[in-house]
Amino acid sequence: MKKFFVIMLVLSLAGCTTSPTPRKLFMEPRFGMTKRELIEVSGKPDSIEIYQKSDKTRVEFYTYLRIYQSSQSKVPVCLINNKVVGWGNSYYEDHVSADDIRIK
Repeated sequence: MKKFFVIMLVLSLAGCTTSPTPRKLFMEPRFGMTKRELIEVSGKPDSIEIYQKSDKTRVEFYTYLRIYQSSQSKVPVCLINNKVVGWGNSYYEDHVSADDIRIK
């Protein structure tokens, strides 16, 4: 009887472990998508960078991890006024300058 209780205790504790939340597959965004639509389609971003341009425009980059069979890459998605305006590493490099103030 004692073995039975030990086995039941072990099984009940094993059921309490949490597995990592499954990642959504990165879906290519569409121009003009809202921030909410982007998060609904691609999930929460892996990182967020926010910049203020010299003309006071707020530029947000939501970076997602795109996973391939044997590799992965980061895809920054640019939002201005809560709308997707572009994505990709070259877009990021073209739109972030030394004059920009990083907020986050």
